[in-house]
Amino acid sequence: MKHICHMTPMRALICSLIAGGISLGAPAQAQALEYGIYEGEGCPAGYTPLTTADAFWTFFASCDELPYSGVFRLADGDSIDGQWNSCQLNTGDTRELDYTLCKPNYELFDIDGTTFAVVRGGEECLEGFEHVDFATASAYSAEICTHVGYWGIARIGGGGSIDGVGYGCGIRATDSRPLGDAICVESE
Repeated sequence: MKHICHMTPMRALICSLIAGGISLGAPAQAQALEYGIYEGEGCPAGYTPLTTADAFWTFFASCDELPYSGVFRLADGDSIDGQWNSCQLNTGDTRELDYTLCKPNYELFDIDGTTFAVVRGGEECLEGFEHVDFATASAYSAEICTHVGYWGIARIGGGGSIDGVGYGCGIRATDSRPLGDAICVESE
């Protein structure tokens, strides 16, 4: 999946300041987001499509972040037009589109100088990461499980899993259930 471009953190900060100044009553999620434009109808591991609300708050102040001629897939079958149509939002767009707007859906954390990631919404790891092995997950289970999600269960290497705090931080060497998250460690 080819990454085309992304919003800079400074641009997101400026947009979020503008959004906050326009309406004090705006919902908590009303802020510009870090995003990337990816080729195809989906997002890579660790990313999820922007919602329509995400796109509205990210592009309402300035539409010039999006390429002129593109139409971009959003979550739930929605889309947003590029500058050519003033970033018009479209619900229920059934066309096959060339690009998807994606936002990060992972959390990085550090244990003893090693970078780990919990990747939400799938069992795959981010590029440059691999599933944490059972021995490492066992050795650091108390620290890792706090990142899984209170009632979460995440995939680890070898087909195993680790539970969140709500389930007592249990760890299994094998777990055949499909899981929604993954615990990964930076590849060496």
